[in-house]
Amino acid sequence: MADKRRAMPLSKLARAGVAGRLAVSSALRSLDPRKRSQEEEWTARGEAFFAACARLKGLPLKLAQMLSQEEELLPEEFRRELSKSCYQSPPMNRALVRRAIEANLGAGPESLFREFAETPFAAASLGQVHRAVAKDGRTLALKLQYPGIARTVRNDLAVVAGFASALPWLKEVESAWTEVAERMVEELSYLEEARWTTWFRGRMGIPGVTVPRVYPEFGSDTVLCTEFMEGEHLAEWLAHDPSQADRDALAALLWKVFLRSVYELGALNADPNPGNFLIRPRAGAPGPELVLLDFGCVKTVPEGFTDKLRGMFARISRGAPPAGHSLVEEYARLGTLRITDRRQDFTDLEARLRSMGEWVMRPYRGTSGRGGAFDFGAAGDYFKACRTEAWELFRSVKGVQFSPDFVFLDRARYGLYRIFQRLGARVDMANAQEGMP
Repeated sequence: MADKRRAMPLSKLARAGVAGRLAVSSALRSLDPRKRSQEEEWTARGEAFFAACARLKGLPLKLAQMLSQEEELLPEEFRRELSKSCYQSPPMNRALVRRAIEANLGAGPESLFREFAETPFAAASLGQVHRAVAKDGRTLALKLQYPGIARTVRNDLAVVAGFASALPWLKEVESAWTEVAERMVEELSYLEEARWTTWFRGRMGIPGVTVPRVYPEFGSDTVLCTEFMEGEHLAEWLAHDPSQADRDALAALLWKVFLRSVYELGALNADPNPGNFLIRPRAGAPGPELVLLDFGCVKTVPEGFTDKLRGMFARISRGAPPAGHSLVEEYARLGTLRITDRRQDFTDLEARLRSMGEWVMRPYRGTSGRGGAFDFGAAGDYFKACRTEAWELFRSVKGVQFSPDFVFLDRARYGLYRIFQRLGARVDMANAQEGMP
């Protein structure tokens, strides 16, 4: 029988109870008279936070994934525990695994496969992945969605939306929240993910980048089957202390994928999670090979959006507008924002847009400020400034709404920057052929 104490809670009340118990345990720990070192205390907090998120899965686990990359915001001991959320979430029990396969594929694993590993080799926010061998010898990766996760995601989205509706000032970012919610719901369909995986496999076309083949005969809306890919996750690869050249080469591949996705393919994987790719030696060539695994969160780029993007970056690169020219009006003309209340005083917003623009441009100008590579490993001040700039801009957003199309583009770019920082990579961001993203 499944342990109900470890089962994923489904109702809003039960999920709130897990969060409440986390808060109570944190308060009790602060009253514990035993002396702990600061490192031990943050490790314990990280373990408790990860355990709660891992039990809730869905949105809370995605939050843990994002927080695990915030090097300036959180201590290393806390982030180390949260980094397990990328691919080491506690799995569902074996009985549920069997029932999920039988319900979706019509038979048990022993009938469908020559071999099936009951213990998953990866598990994250929405599902877990098992290694299997088909009757014809193909080695497979079978991703099973957690039973009930669709309900929990929709419940969690409804709770967040309820909080947002109670705060009038959040109306300014309502369109952005709608965009986030829509992409989250889309991630629940593994048939969509299978379609996107096949689509990117046929179009990526970057030497050194591989996308696995999908096997639809073993798939459904909550089961995804692809070829099994060898390789290491980022933390495992970094543990071997790769050379600076290999770190730079991996970052360059990730940046090429981003540029090609936005400017040529018109669709990008908007979940820059280190658990969503593998690294392995590149056959017959120096440097690493990049294996892209997860296409659950894909953002399509609307027609004309890249022109708006280029226009905005060209505007930023020119510096302050001439006297009498409004940056808000220019952005509105480009379509990057919409003015909803012309009675507002945009003076503060103008200043924040200029300041944020300078922050955005820094990597494109290189570490020297005169072009060339930007050293993300030595750019701690850059990420510290990001939080300040983003918060000040957010506080200034009154009377306008930014295009929701920027939400996942910015998420993907920021996530990549954090991966570059973790790599300690030097990346030349300038690319005359592609233009600036």
